[in-house]
Amino acid sequence: MSRRTQAGALINALRAIIPVADIRILHERPWHRLTFSGMQICLSVQLQDGTWHGDAEALSQMLAEHEFDLPRHIVADIAISRAVVAQGVQCLIIDALLLEG
Repeated sequence: MSRRTQAGALINALRAIIPVADIRILHERPWHRLTFSGMQICLSVQLQDGTWHGDAEALSQMLAEHEFDLPRHIVADIAISRAVVAQGVQCLIIDALLLEG
């Protein structure tokens, strides 16, 4: 599976959780360890004020507990690394580690 397909599958899964979000790839890079390989993906998630009735902490908890169903990949780690509200838009940076499975 190509890198774009991996990131796209993760974005589609996140859109199912937060359908009102504008989600974009900031960067992605291959990740390798002795016994595992995969992809690190950093996403920008923007939510217009009033479109989503949660906060970054609630979403972070939801992501940590969510069972992602991605073809041939496991979401080993996913977290909100930054959250900012500016001009009525909540901007989140989500970092994820996908392992080939």
